[in-house]
Amino acid sequence: MKSIKSLAFLIMGFAIIAACSNSGNKTNKAAAEIDDISVAQIIEDLENVPTPTTVDLMEMINKLGLPYMYDVTNSLANQENYLSTKQKALNLGVYAADLSYDVAYHKKAETEEYLRCILTMASDLNISIDADKISSKFENSIDNVDGLIDVVKDVFKESQYILNQTSQTETALLFLIGSWVESAYICTSVSELEASNDDFLKGSLNHFEYASTILKYIESRKSNPDFIDFYNDLTELMKQVEEYKADMSNSEKFDGVASIVKKMRNSIV
Repeated sequence: MKSIKSLAFLIMGFAIIAACSNSGNKTNKAAAEIDDISVAQIIEDLENVPTPTTVDLMEMINKLGLPYMYDVTNSLANQENYLSTKQKALNLGVYAADLSYDVAYHKKAETEEYLRCILTMASDLNISIDADKISSKFENSIDNVDGLIDVVKDVFKESQYILNQTSQTETALLFLIGSWVESAYICTSVSELEASNDDFLKGSLNHFEYASTILKYIESRKSNPDFIDFYNDLTELMKQVEEYKADMSNSEKFDGVASIVKKMRNSIV
């Protein structure tokens, strides 16, 4: 049922995109139709794409036996530099991916610090997550990786629910972009250590292909200053991904994908 629902939604998305190319009036109508889609619907359909979640991706990296990289996550000191809603939404997603990375490696101190940062930034964005409940669950799960993973998922779920209830669709999309870019950045950062591992390459590829779905959701916003650069970068990224899929043994093809990911990451953090 979920697969059928997801397919139907994507077909509707293609129809809207096609309509956008036909006339100015239809463009306005198409944009309105996409805006009518709830954040919950966006998240549900994205979850049905056959790709690992951020938490799953980080767990995969850990299970491959790769060492934890202390300099790959976004510094918490940068938090004070994010003043606009756009910067805060994007980096809330970035820090959420970093939190998932720390949880996967069971880094207690780092996990606590990133969780505290996320709760603060969420409050700044009027995402009223129950901090006391989350903090309590965190303390009760500090020695249990599965429990910590559940805490991270609760943060994601509550954020998505509140964004849906307050109709903050664009904030949700920026959050999603930030989380995807940071996850992709962590993937490309470890690529040299695991370039010959088929499981790693397949997992990375699935995550890169996930960008095509995000691209569909920002199609109607490609003239919006908050989204135009992401639209252009993701469009170019998908071209590089197709080249990489055609020749996965060619490291230069992977580097082409990695360079765009790094460019996007630098523009966010």
